[in-house]
Amino acid sequence: MKGGAIKMVFKEINPLSWIYEKDGDCIEGILVKVQDNVGVNKSFLYHIETTQGIKSVWGATILDSRMALVPVGSKLKITYKGLAEAKKGKNPAKVFKVEVDKDYKPKD
Repeated sequence: MKGGAIKMVFKEINPLSWIYEKDGDCIEGILVKVQDNVGVNKSFLYHIETTQGIKSVWGATILDSRMALVPVGSKLKITYKGLAEAKKGKNPAKVFKVEVDKDYKPKD
């Protein structure tokens, strides 16, 4: 290379959304970023680094309340538990279980 330039190797970052459909669907990885007020619904968007790459997870009321306790850099597992019983005149809430690996130490 001319002038001692270092050849860079780039990898495209193109996060995919995690799609949950049935009770028990889960995602596991490291929480790398949290965004709020995203999109027309002003939702939270969680970015999780998994073994398949970075996946984005759209917030929901119950998920957001649980994720508020998870610091960025944590290893976690989110499991979709289905729909709660709907209250009169309301859509049923999506129920999630959030677990954090307390023994996980992030790499410096």
